[in-house]
Parts: sequence; structure tokens; C-alpha cells
Amino acid sequence: MEEEMSSPTYPLDMFAALTPDHKFLTLAVVNATESEQKFDLNVAGAQLQGVPTLWRMTGNSLDAANHVGRPSQVTIKEIPMGNAPKTVAVAPISINVYRFPLKAQ
Repeated sequence: MEEEMSSPTYPLDMFAALTPDHKFLTLAVVNATESEQKFDLNVAGAQLQGVPTLWRMTGNSLDAANHVGRPSQVTIKEIPMGNAPKTVAVAPISINVYRFPLKAQ
């Protein structure tokens, strides 16, 4: 557990990648905690430009699941973000995929 806590993104799990054409930065963030978490958005080597998009999958608990014939416990929403924030708030118990347009270089 100590090793995880020393991670600069703890308690969030994060992964970032550029699209093959280098037009977008995709950032995936998992928050498996029951409280909102925040991180500072610092991008080096590229400039963000334009309106980012967020796709969020979330449920009421870590055990939430969708079953045929029952009301959905897990939802996926596309959320326009406006301008890229300096600090990003991540909803509790969620998987978030952010797509940031990049300035052409």
C-alpha cells in the first residue's frame, strides 16, 4: 500500500496517449474511491486548444452492473467541458476519458 500512496496520481489511476495524427491528447482517469478527487492538468510538449470532451462511466457503487431486464446501475455520459481546466475534478466511482484537442505544431 505504501508504494501506491507514493504515486503522484494516487488515489487515481491515469493513462495518457496521443492519437496517431497527434491532433488529440486522450487521458483516461479511474477514480475507485467514494469521494471526488482532483488533479492539476499540466501538459508538457504540446498545447491544448479548443473544447475538450469528457466521457464518464459511473455507478452508485464499485459493484454496480447492468443486467438485462433491470434498471441500469452504470451510466455513460458525454460531457462537453468548455475550456480545459487547470484543475480537474473527478467524480467518485468513475471511469473518465478526456479528449483534448491539440494546437498544430
